[in-house]
Amino acid sequence: MQDNVLLEVKNLKKCFDVGNRQVLTAVDGLDFTIRRGETLGFVGESGCGKSTTGKTVMHLIPPTSGQILYDGRDITHMKRPEYLKFTKKAQMIFQDPYASLDSRMTAGEIIAEGMKIHGMYHAKEREERVVELLNTVGLNKEHASRFVHEFSGGQRQRIGIARALAIDPEFIVCDEPISALDVSIQSQVVNMLEDMQQEMGLTYLFIAHDLSVVRHISHRIGVMYLGTMVELAESFELNRHPLHPYSQTLLSAVPVPDPEVSRRRNRIVLEGDIPSPMNPPSGCRFHTRCPYAMDKCKECVPEFKEYEKGHWVACHLLEK
Repeated sequence: MQDNVLLEVKNLKKCFDVGNRQVLTAVDGLDFTIRRGETLGFVGESGCGKSTTGKTVMHLIPPTSGQILYDGRDITHMKRPEYLKFTKKAQMIFQDPYASLDSRMTAGEIIAEGMKIHGMYHAKEREERVVELLNTVGLNKEHASRFVHEFSGGQRQRIGIARALAIDPEFIVCDEPISALDVSIQSQVVNMLEDMQQEMGLTYLFIAHDLSVVRHISHRIGVMYLGTMVELAESFELNRHPLHPYSQTLLSAVPVPDPEVSRRRNRIVLEGDIPSPMNPPSGCRFHTRCPYAMDKCKECVPEFKEYEKGHWVACHLLEK
């Protein structure tokens, strides 16, 4: 285990039985590490396995195979007492602020629930902690007594963030925390997450569709396609010099706020839809849509390896 690595995932695989003897492989052989205090961002199309990876790391769904190490300890198959200790250190912010909060509870009760479960603070101290957390996420004391339906989407997501922070975690999985919010609110939430990371030393796994948001908040970015990691690099390096054709396609689709630059850009447009994870293509999974596909791409799975310092890619085009 490397120094300063908080989370290490080795050969993670998650399969779902969908009936009729069919198996959907949502995540297939994923390897990555997250260093203490950094943000690792995951991007990719819908259905590529980003959210499944986050939920598997958090043990909301059990992994089919592979190994998950947290702070040097193997947490792949935890019993309930161990899981309770793990959830004290790791929390999750969910994608949908409308579905992830209990409509029968007030905002104060939602935020305090984790503290009750872990036996943190006395009743009076819990109330004070709830008010403190509401202030941290840009809400106030009066909001504690309100029910979920009385809040806007942005306010609900702030409550979800306050709930995740309530038990002083060191690691948070942010599963598309801004995708259901208005653009004006998105920037507020992202800036708030960055400020909290600076103040509290938090570590994030940040999952999103929007590459422009991910490259803003992340130290490193992993690009996923159909359950596999195709590229992993420092945020600046990936944006400056993407090596995988799929990463190049994603970056070419990011809007540029300069009409002149936008007109000169060469937008890469992929043909066809993403294949079914129940019947993935042989060899490189991207070969059915890749403009540079060779015969080798259809036959052999490319090795995920380091081509430049800290820049990992799985592509036959780079094998020379």
